[in-house]
Amino acid sequence: MIFLYDGTFEGFLSAVFDAFLVKEEVGIEKKNGFQPRFFAETREVETSPEKAERVASKLLEICGERGFTAIVYIFLSEEENCETYDFYLIKAALKNGKKAFSCFQDERIARAMMMRKKVSREYDKMLGLLRFSELSSGIFYAPFEPDFNLIPLLVPHFYERLSGCRWMIHDLKRGIAVYHAEGKTENVEFIDEMTSHLNMETLFGKSETEDSFEKMWKNYFKIIAIESRINPKLQLRFVSLSVGSQLYSPSSSEL
Repeated sequence: MIFLYDGTFEGFLSAVFDAFLVKEEVGIEKKNGFQPRFFAETREVETSPEKAERVASKLLEICGERGFTAIVYIFLSEEENCETYDFYLIKAALKNGKKAFSCFQDERIARAMMMRKKVSREYDKMLGLLRFSELSSGIFYAPFEPDFNLIPLLVPHFYERLSGCRWMIHDLKRGIAVYHAEGKTENVEFIDEMTSHLNMETLFGKSETEDSFEKMWKNYFKIIAIESRINPKLQLRFVSLSVGSQLYSPSSSEL
């Protein structure tokens, strides 16, 4: 049995609620892009805030905040069959509690936790590397192309730190963005598919201050760089190591 949901986390939790009542082996996949398979029975899931809330509350109660965060990270990895692996982990956690998250001898749990690990690493990296540029409209804009769907994780972080600014985080790879102004955040609705993947800097241009700062930084780097010693790969490695050491905290460590 394959449960098809709308692609949202709320929809996924609704599918978990329905799938948990089925005793046979089940899978959970997004409706959009699903490829029918021979002899595979499917069932479309209607997203239910009530069902999603019940599942989330139960998971928080049994798994704790860190366990629930792991489940969210696995979902956001968007890797092949991530929802089915996530569901398997959820069933194990509801049966065995927090111990399920360290049951690496189980191949499916080990695979799920590897997804969580990769999302966590990229999230920590982006906290240090994501850069906002000021557009001509005065909005601070941060375009990026992450391997995983990080916007739901990044928004709360910058909401707290940039609450007094107008800013936008734009995932160019997935064509999704979130805009913040006056203490409120909302999803950005683009005109069309092409625009959703277009860097807004090319449409609106940068502010004069931002252009001046960028030119100054490029000139500084050019002056201090010794041409014979330029090694972009090594520089990137040093930046990654530096960011990683500054951002490491118990909340981002392994379960």
